Amino acid sequence: MTKKINHNGYVKYDAEDAINAGSYKVCQAELDHLKQRRSVDEADLKGIALSGGGIRAASFSLGMIQSLAKHNKLEQFDYLSTVSGGGYLGGALSWLWSGKWRVGTDSKREFGTAADNFPFGVGARHSNDDADMDKDQALLMRYLRQNGCYLNPGDGLTGLSLLGVVIRGMIMGFITLIVLASVMFSLLHLAIDSLPSRFNELTSIDISLTALAVYIFSLLISALASLLFTGNNCAESAYRWRRSWEIHISTLMQIILVIFVISLVFVLNDYITEEIRGVGGISALLGAGVAWFSQTKDKSSLFKYIPSSLMVNIGVFIMLLGLLVFSDYISQLILQQTVETKSLTLVYYQITVAVFILIMAKLLPINKISIHRYYRDRLMETFNPDVFDILTSKKTVLASKSNSASLADCMAPENNTMPYHIINTNLILVGSKIAKFKGRGGDNFILSPLYSGSNATGWRSSKQFANDSITLPTAVAISGAAANSDSGVAGSGLTIKPLISAIMTIFNLRLGYWVVNPNPEVQANQKVMPSFLSPGFWGVTGRSKINETSKYIQLSDGGHFENLAMYELIRRHCKLIICSDAEQDGEFTFGSLANIIEKARVDFGVEIKISAADLDGLKYSEDESGGVVFAKKAYTVAEIIYPGDEPAGKLVYIKTTLTSDIPAELISYKQSHSAFPDETTADQFFNEKQFEAYRVLGLHFTDSLINNGVLN
Repeated sequence: MTKKINHNGYVKYDAEDAINAGSYKVCQAELDHLKQRRSVDEADLKGIALSGGGIRAASFSLGMIQSLAKHNKLEQFDYLSTVSGGGYLGGALSWLWSGKWRVGTDSKREFGTAADNFPFGVGARHSNDDADMDKDQALLMRYLRQNGCYLNPGDGLTGLSLLGVVIRGMIMGFITLIVLASVMFSLLHLAIDSLPSRFNELTSIDISLTALAVYIFSLLISALASLLFTGNNCAESAYRWRRSWEIHISTLMQIILVIFVISLVFVLNDYITEEIRGVGGISALLGAGVAWFSQTKDKSSLFKYIPSSLMVNIGVFIMLLGLLVFSDYISQLILQQTVETKSLTLVYYQITVAVFILIMAKLLPINKISIHRYYRDRLMETFNPDVFDILTSKKTVLASKSNSASLADCMAPENNTMPYHIINTNLILVGSKIAKFKGRGGDNFILSPLYSGSNATGWRSSKQFANDSITLPTAVAISGAAANSDSGVAGSGLTIKPLISAIMTIFNLRLGYWVVNPNPEVQANQKVMPSFLSPGFWGVTGRSKINETSKYIQLSDGGHFENLAMYELIRRHCKLIICSDAEQDGEFTFGSLANIIEKARVDFGVEIKISAADLDGLKYSEDESGGVVFAKKAYTVAEIIYPGDEPAGKLVYIKTTLTSDIPAELISYKQSHSAFPDETTADQFFNEKQFEAYRVLGLHFTDSLINNGVLN
């Protein structure tokens, strides 16, 4: 008897939906929610898009939002779409607006979107006639400004804390790999030793050559077989046969490569001296060195002609090979003892340890022992803190309330004009059989109070999705999971490569998040927890499983799909989109803008009319003496052409740049920080001066465009 699956709360992708590209029911549910607490014009929806860029983007976005609130424009916007660093600020606002921080306190404070009740104020202190609100706004602004160094907040949490979490994950992965690989090698050696005596003379090289001969023989057989399919009558049969053979010959090649690698491990251990084998990880270190060297700019003339991606892959291969050599060395030490004692007891112990490791790896929840958890907790303490403790000036501020506040529970209260918050993440799909998803490496996966999901998986009620375990801080951290295996910016980059992803998986070097698939046809049980072993090791053992039909899916930084957070706003036909682009783009390549222009056209049939001349005006440069040649403007306005007879929309695109009218303090900051306003995203340790520089920049640019009537 077939088990009946409960589809309540699930919205399947609708291929016939030409309005919202498959998500009509989800978008309608959002509009129904908005109508319950504010006026909404469905024909004139407005959205704010906050780009990725870490704490730099969060600071710049804060200035932009403060300006909108100051001019009483913020309450006009229906949607707030955020990705990565922009989500830090979006998450902070959603937390403050939701009022969930008041639970268990006697506070009656309510924040809104107007100039007099925006949680972080709108600029100058003592500008609010309500003295108590003015004080609370100042306290919140001071707290955020002084905690820009969120990964190293102090109070016992230092850089060594982060290092400890990283090392813990690496050690767990290292032990798991070495123990399991050494057992595999022990069993292989025992199997080889048990072969009949006539095979005793066979070497690893002989086995490899035999495997190669089998492969070459299969190629010749296929060529001869093709003679059987000649003439027009056999054309279709020949085509189908060729295609089937080409699929299977790929699998055969993979098997032969595995045999080659194992044989190479045996050969290396046969020829390496005992002293070097004792530190078998030396080749692993050598591989890491090669990978690092490939990313340095100062290469000799010999190496500069070698693609860096090739160098990295070579380095990673050497590193993996070194780990396998070390594992085989351990297995040989154990087998040597079995020969001396004439007993397999030590091998049985080895297998027992391996079974224990497997059980523990199956039980340990992957998300709670990865770097993601540390990253999430530090973000939470800065952007979703226990607000009441800040307002009452307590010395130590934690985040105990947001730690357990589910995303679904952070719905806007009645009569609050806050925009509906959409948090954008990337659903990793490197193993998808659908060309569109596989080519892009993923799909846009939203996390929001009402629904969570994507075209690839469909959307599930956030109250049901993952058993309501996704909290607001977790969603924000997922959206900012920049470093992750099997993913990269706009579906490209080194970290999406199989070998590099494998090493990142083994050593648990990832910020992403594993979660159950929202599709009830695939995963009916939303309560199960992803483990360290499965799906944690899929990047090594089953990359093809990383797709939309698996029971578990992996989410990473939304910027790995689209880094301006405009995708979902265009899907919802917003007629006004104001976008802050604060990603690191010192060369003014406008890569993320080009990415959304292409995806809007391909996925929604929407054209964003913006020319090279429009972008040229946003660029600043530096002369030979180091002086700034200012940009003509900090923003540009583009037309959004929706399909059919639908009225066009307007995109207001704001870029981190330098114009001649910026405040003097920013010129001074630029002189001591030459990379401003594109300091590296790797710097997530902002001090007060850095935070203020980007906030003031965002505030100034948005003030300018509003004063110039751009939003009228």
